[in-house]
Amino acid sequence: MTPPCRTLASSAARSGRGTTLVELLVVVAIVATLISLLLPAVQGAREAGRRTQCLSHLKQIALACHAHASSHGRLPSGGWGGVWTGDPDRGFDEGQPGGWVFNVLPWVERGGLRDLGAGLTDAEAKADLSMTRLTTPIPLFTCPSRRAPMVFPVKTELEFWVTAVPASVKRRPNAIARGDYAANMGSGVRPFNYQGGGAFQPATLADRATDAEWKSSFGPDPDGVIFRRSRIRLSDVTDGASKTYLVGEKYVDPAKLANGTSDDDDQSLFSGFDRDMVRVGCVPPYRDKPGFDPKDVHGGYPVPLAYGSAHPDTCGIATADGSVRSVDYTIDPAIHRGLSSRNDGQTSE
Repeated sequence: MTPPCRTLASSAARSGRGTTLVELLVVVAIVATLISLLLPAVQGAREAGRRTQCLSHLKQIALACHAHASSHGRLPSGGWGGVWTGDPDRGFDEGQPGGWVFNVLPWVERGGLRDLGAGLTDAEAKADLSMTRLTTPIPLFTCPSRRAPMVFPVKTELEFWVTAVPASVKRRPNAIARGDYAANMGSGVRPFNYQGGGAFQPATLADRATDAEWKSSFGPDPDGVIFRRSRIRLSDVTDGASKTYLVGEKYVDPAKLANGTSDDDDQSLFSGFDRDMVRVGCVPPYRDKPGFDPKDVHGGYPVPLAYGSAHPDTCGIATADGSVRSVDYTIDPAIHRGLSSRNDGQTSE
């Protein structure tokens, strides 16, 4: 019979035995497997949260557009051209060179930013304050799945015009704020396609130009809701507000985000009518993809401007009634095009 003291010693020795290498490797393998299973779920949950925040941004923007319409009788105007900056002394109609984002600032609690330089007669001081605005990012206009609200480099040749100052007073900031949402210009089919170009310069010439002269230079008014010098009332949306896009996420080549070299992501968040600020429905929405440009697939001029986003399956678009939807990248092209026109007669999906 084994003495009790010897039995206790043997048990103590066995219980104090260290972990073997094989056992450690098994534990590591199990932990790695669990992480690999959990990581997609965690990433999916984070993306779902970012998508929800993005849709919330669109909802707030749509409500701001409606508040603008309630105050001024029409949706925000699209401004004159990309090189023009907003002027707080020029109101909210087609005489305002700044774009739709500039025009809705009072209804997204950024009225002070819009008013920078208001009433100033000193040209240099007004231009400087205008540049302060151009370099101020606003989180509401940024999709959290794509980028942080910050400033981005400016192309070497890009300058910005301020309407109330002499043409000689231009500004070229090194970096400017940009946004991820674009207004619905329309279907994009001829004759309502996108036609670029700045605008009449200087502002005195633009003010003297008649509607016919504007259209002769830059094409007829498109069939969307916000475009160059637009004056669209909600009653003009004859297809129905719930059946017409208002503003949505825009496609951007992610490889060009950081350096600002994309032609449809090089202007300021507050610029006038430009491919940065509008989208059309003649091309389907696309998910962001490095090195891809929708015009390479759809071709031709004017350049097609696609909706899209960094989200995996859908992009967010707000309709003219203020509601928000997730639009699948595989949406029927005819339906997508019809939802981009305010008056083509398509009233069902």
